[in-house]
Amino acid sequence: MADTELQERIWAALAAHPVYMVSLVGEGDIRTRPMSGHLDRDHHRLLFITHRHTGIIGAALRSPSVSVAISHEDRNFYAAISCSASEVPGRETLRSVWTPIASAWFPNGPDDPDATLLALTPTSAEIWDGPSSSVLVAFKLATAKILGRTPDLGVNATIDMR
Repeated sequence: MADTELQERIWAALAAHPVYMVSLVGEGDIRTRPMSGHLDRDHHRLLFITHRHTGIIGAALRSPSVSVAISHEDRNFYAAISCSASEVPGRETLRSVWTPIASAWFPNGPDDPDATLLALTPTSAEIWDGPSSSVLVAFKLATAKILGRTPDLGVNATIDMR
């Protein structure tokens, strides 16, 4: 598959399940948390409504490594996406992605001074994209064992996401 096809698979997977595992590496530890994201394809980024006081904004901006992981086990598709991080200034974009669910964390709505947007811009991704049929996977494993070969279980590739 060409990079553009794989890129589209990643964007489609991100759109299908908007809760991702976001990981930050810094100061000798890894911090990972599930976060609900908003795709902003026009600006090639993922947006996350978050608290200023939690430190994730500052940690993401200082972190040498920010990544998003997605897992679609029913389709045998997995991706680890490396990103650059920035804070989105102003309130206009925050208002445009605001949901009633966000109000549970920010009772003052999008004008809550503690609410802000973290933007993660994908730079590269490693994907694993295999057959979704467990019968087909079992057949490929058995055939490879009989023939003494490595099983062909799909694509594993690192691609440029810019």
